[in-house]
Amino acid sequence: MYNDIIEFLDNKRLKEALVQLTALAHEADNWQLSSEIESLQTTYSYMLQYAAQGMEDPERNKLYHQLLRTAYELADRTEATRKYRTGTGYMHGKYYSFQQIPPHSYQEICLSLEAFSENLGMAQITVMDEERRSETVNKLYIEHEKYVTELFDIIWISTHWTDEDLSGANSILESLLVPANDVAVMISAVTLSLIQVFDSRKFQFLIKAYQTHSETIVVQRALIGIALTAYYQEKRLKLYPDLQAALSLLSDSTPIIKELNKLQTLLLLSRETEKIEKKLREEIIPNMKISPEMLNQNQKIIDLEDLEDKNPEWEKEMKRVEESIRELGELQLEGADTYLSAFAQLKSYPFFRQAAHWFYPFDRQHPDIVKLFTNHKSTEGKSLINLLMESTMFCNSDKYSFCLALKDIPKQQLEMFTAEATEQNQILKEGSEQFAETIKGEKKPSNISRQYIHDLYRFFKLWMYRSEMHDIFTDDLSLWKCEALKPLMHTPENLKQIADYLFSKDYFQEACTIYYDELCNKGKGDADSWQKAGFCLQKMKKYTEALQAYAQADLLKPEHIWTLKQMAQCHKKLHHYQEALDCLYKVETMQPDNLNLLLQIGQCLASLHMYDKALSYFFKVEYMETAPANAQRAIGWCYFMTGKYAEAARFFDKLQQADEVLTSDWLNAGHVYLAQNNIPKALECYRQAENHCQSHDEFIQLYLADKEALLQQGISENNIYLVPDML
Repeated sequence: MYNDIIEFLDNKRLKEALVQLTALAHEADNWQLSSEIESLQTTYSYMLQYAAQGMEDPERNKLYHQLLRTAYELADRTEATRKYRTGTGYMHGKYYSFQQIPPHSYQEICLSLEAFSENLGMAQITVMDEERRSETVNKLYIEHEKYVTELFDIIWISTHWTDEDLSGANSILESLLVPANDVAVMISAVTLSLIQVFDSRKFQFLIKAYQTHSETIVVQRALIGIALTAYYQEKRLKLYPDLQAALSLLSDSTPIIKELNKLQTLLLLSRETEKIEKKLREEIIPNMKISPEMLNQNQKIIDLEDLEDKNPEWEKEMKRVEESIRELGELQLEGADTYLSAFAQLKSYPFFRQAAHWFYPFDRQHPDIVKLFTNHKSTEGKSLINLLMESTMFCNSDKYSFCLALKDIPKQQLEMFTAEATEQNQILKEGSEQFAETIKGEKKPSNISRQYIHDLYRFFKLWMYRSEMHDIFTDDLSLWKCEALKPLMHTPENLKQIADYLFSKDYFQEACTIYYDELCNKGKGDADSWQKAGFCLQKMKKYTEALQAYAQADLLKPEHIWTLKQMAQCHKKLHHYQEALDCLYKVETMQPDNLNLLLQIGQCLASLHMYDKALSYFFKVEYMETAPANAQRAIGWCYFMTGKYAEAARFFDKLQQADEVLTSDWLNAGHVYLAQNNIPKALECYRQAENHCQSHDEFIQLYLADKEALLQQGISENNIYLVPDML
């Protein structure tokens, strides 16, 4: 019913929407909502009556849009109330909990959070022994954590703020005594709420947080909240011109344009997480299970001097693992999430049952982990655990996971993690120095955004109640497509960077949209953009359109070798062999000894039945190439097509003696003998070709693909069809 109501409202069929909304409110069993809907219906009925009488009302349009916005809000509130009342799970539980014991107001929570900061400061300066001070501080943190978690839940459960709610939320935001980490958790709750249900006051709050707060962690979380809300609630934003104007005004700030561009890259990088997980699961981890034979008697990893005497394949396996690890390292430097699998199993602690905890900035004083740091003094200084906790490599959620895992480890084992990096432990020392380098950029906006997006990713993928929410990371998260964000993102430089990133990750469809539609077709494309647009179209098998793009690139950067080669490839795909040849001849003047180029020219000539000219190119490649098998195949085929069967057979026989014989080598040899009417020899070669195929059907498909060539050699159609049956 809710979806029908929204569809009616989208189509401006307000009267029908209100009828349905009345029925939905009855299901929600909420008298206050029913009363508000009835009031809205009455107001709309009066407006319709005045309009029907032909009365002029200059405020009518304004009133209509206000009624429409109110109808959307009431629909959202009614549906949420219905789901909370009749559903199950986390949101249902919190809703009923707050119904039975009303939560604190925002003003009350603000006072409690401010009191925490004041009391914590007093505890630090009051004269008392260390044990008592530690106990006092821990009690303060326990009480404080309850209020922060409650704040998160009441925001997330709420659908729409009242003016009083907004005022209270702003008090928390503006307070100089409320810790920035608390405001950051609050911002996360507002973001999750807005993704589900649009609320103009919450969106105002995010804009204000971004514009006014001094702490980077708050500003970056607010920016991500703004971007995700604009992306998911684009349709609703259109109903609020004042919010759209406020969003557009942010474009006057250079930092937000750069930060949104970086954020877009980070969101696109989240697409790589599943690929990374698959690579770890299917390639790297299995390959790291080294065979016992690869270990010597002293259990050292590998005696490299003996590798070739044992098995050279082991060295290849190690190189593959090293290459995969290097690739993951490069992705990590980009900001990719390479640690999900390592910490996924550590999200089952009771700590992670509370939604708010997934968004807590890491704090050693959190009651659930504080003992780890107070009981083990070796965690101070340049210990590995200390550096891990300060590093930007791990998101907040993973740091909590790591500490929760270590908390109950016996002291002797824990000391392996908390040992000082001494000269006797060189590996730990080097690792510590590496981690120390990452700490320098801890407060950088890009680091904070990356960690936060990784926190979000884990929440949507791993939280035990995740089925209650839509997983945003199943969407493409293409912010540049959002109309509301265009003023902040649609600069040629930003669009080019986004397109280049998509291009580098082989998202050709999306990259092409930006290169072609947003840059090239709007007169903002340089030769590089036209080239990449052409390549995207080529990868999408749109060869005619690709040629048009390459032609534009050629105008801006004439006679460019890469462009000419790609144009030749597109012409070949379209069977325009003469046009392909023209492009390749131009490249030949610049690269006369490029053997691959000479081979392609020969192939085009052969396709044009200019076999004598083609042979001259193929012989040149055979003479100059160290591994001339491809040239020899081409020569053999040219001889076959010109009826020089003895010469053709000589080349195919030579290929059959090589280490790597292709199916086509046996197939083509069979064609030669079939043309000579040497049926036994032809069948012998065809059987070898069939043995290289997965099935008899596959062989027939390959064999009949050459039917036209066989007919040209005078072989009757009946004989062609008899061959498979003779096998």
